Amino acid sequence: MTGRHATAVPPVPPRRTMRLLASTVMSAALLTGCIGSGGIKPHAQLINAAQLDPGAALKATQTDARWPALDWWRRWHDPQLDALVQHALTGNPSLRIAQARLDAANAQARIAGASTLPQLNAKGDFGRQRYPRYATPSPPGGYTVWSNSVGVSLSYDMDAWGKNRAAVAGALDAVQATAADARSVQLALETAVVRSYIQLSLQYALHDVYQTIMQQQQTAHDVVAKRVHAGLASQLELSQAETQLASSVNQLQQAELAIALLQHQIAALTGQGPGAGDAIGRPTLSLDLPVTLPSSLPVDLIGHRPDVVAQRWRVESASKAIAVAHADFYPNIDLLATAGLTSATTFGGFFNFMNHAAAGHRFGAAISLPIFDGGRLRGRYGVAVADYDTAVEGYNQTVIGAVQAVADQVTSLNAFADQQASAENAVASAKRSYQLADQGYRSGVTEFLNVLAAQAQLLRQQQQLADIHAKRLDAWALLMQSLGGGIEPAPIDARPALPAATAKSGRGSSHAS
Repeated sequence: MTGRHATAVPPVPPRRTMRLLASTVMSAALLTGCIGSGGIKPHAQLINAAQLDPGAALKATQTDARWPALDWWRRWHDPQLDALVQHALTGNPSLRIAQARLDAANAQARIAGASTLPQLNAKGDFGRQRYPRYATPSPPGGYTVWSNSVGVSLSYDMDAWGKNRAAVAGALDAVQATAADARSVQLALETAVVRSYIQLSLQYALHDVYQTIMQQQQTAHDVVAKRVHAGLASQLELSQAETQLASSVNQLQQAELAIALLQHQIAALTGQGPGAGDAIGRPTLSLDLPVTLPSSLPVDLIGHRPDVVAQRWRVESASKAIAVAHADFYPNIDLLATAGLTSATTFGGFFNFMNHAAAGHRFGAAISLPIFDGGRLRGRYGVAVADYDTAVEGYNQTVIGAVQAVADQVTSLNAFADQQASAENAVASAKRSYQLADQGYRSGVTEFLNVLAAQAQLLRQQQQLADIHAKRLDAWALLMQSLGGGIEPAPIDARPALPAATAKSGRGSSHAS
């Protein structure tokens, strides 16, 4: 002994040792026992539309034009068309289907939002029960008693890794995508009504052509008949005139049939029966439509086309699905609490369970930790990553197709403008040729075959001019659809109303590497 008292270290109690050991083992398990993602990560990248070359056709367009308005078809100044489109937007079943899908998406978002809030449930069990003597201690074994219970349970997912918040954000992104899809359906319906209306206008124009040609051929037939009676023409010429007249009558009847069918088609698009098409009159479309586009077309295009907007929201939703799948790799912690009243004794009656002696409660936490699952969680994560890559490439494909569609319609409109000028000159020339041939035949200078040839050429040129007019209008309608019809996209943070706890959830994309 040195005179100093050695400080004795008190022994660690066995219980404390076990607690410390259990805590250490659990901490190590939480830190190292989680399943990893195995290096799975997204590979697709969003395309930068500003870097796409719009091509010579789009570069040559004017840059001071405005986007088409939501009611873009009104620029044709046809009140009947305006009424038909408005009727279609209120009566077509496809729009109601799109609205139902949007309602379902909103409901799914609310379901996802419920996971961020505490869950409170109550239940009661009341019954007269016979307890077997040999299986249940006495009492209540061997007796028939009231076995009643009531209880409440409270649970709350702490969402330590943001899984529920990511699920809510993804569901809200899906709502935005569905809303954009609904706008796509509306735009497609508007375009379908307008294009059918253009075809109706074309058939009326062709009907006018056939009517005029038939009148000319009737006049020519009468002239030939008089010349045959006077001995100045042959029966062959009269037969040729009769054949041409019959052909014109047939063409006129075909145009009338096409008009009736198109009226039925437009009535169906407006959500009405074929009888409503009988009231559709002749279109009065204006042809003086400028072909202009705004500057920075590809960038603006993304903000206006509903299909592009929908694909972008799907990318956002898919990124949240990755975060949800990645959170499954980590422990889940739920706070639990229960309280209830239970009674199954031989004394007392129905209300015996309503006593402080029948009360019981429990509170604590439930922890689940994935350690080995045979690759199921990693497979789910791989599916989420693949879905994200698919959404990104779908967005890229939609953007490229959108720019192509606009370029195609602008190119077509420019070509149809040149073709229309050439066709108008051709019609004027064919009219002069027919007039000269008709005058020559009446004077006995030319043969009737010259009249027939000139008349056939005039008919072809008039048909071609009417067709070019319709194609130009159709290309303009398709251009409006390609530009998105003037849709104003919702801001990136736009969200439908949900409970306060849901609205506060994070929106950041969580991509596991």
